[in-house]
Amino acid sequence: MVRAVRVRPVQAFAGRIVAARWFEPFMIGLIIFNAVLIGLETSHDFVAHYGYWLHLGNDVILAVFVLEAALKITAVAPRWRLYFGNSWNLFDFSIVALSLIPATGEFALVARLIRILRVLRLISAVPQLRLIVATLVRSIPSMGHVIMLMSVIFYIYAVTGFHFFERDDPEH
Repeated sequence: MVRAVRVRPVQAFAGRIVAARWFEPFMIGLIIFNAVLIGLETSHDFVAHYGYWLHLGNDVILAVFVLEAALKITAVAPRWRLYFGNSWNLFDFSIVALSLIPATGEFALVARLIRILRVLRLISAVPQLRLIVATLVRSIPSMGHVIMLMSVIFYIYAVTGFHFFERDDPEH
């Protein structure tokens, strides 16, 4: 027996926003813009001149990412498994949650690395990237066979090269 879940107005509103045609492309654009901001932070001169604006931009983008997660969770409430059961949503949520932890001193590098991980959200947002990543993960067991084949080929070339060039360059 399936229980009917009552949809509240806030939940319906969140669901309409998340399902809107503009929502996903907007989030992808924001992820790309955030990646550019993070890349600009690697220039000491740029940070010296525009550091305030870079940090403000990162904070605004983080707030939008928090709002995105809140909207997606609200849209499926109280069926939390619809959101947290999806590994990509869990990954996105974890990155956003870890980005909220204030970090100074020794943990500043860790916080910066976590912010860089936000760029990986593109994988969850672009279906073609998801397919490529899934294919790469499935091909990992076969990589052992590729390594064995390449080792045999390199061995054959090494022995052949030794016999061809032994007289001309005996040291190598």
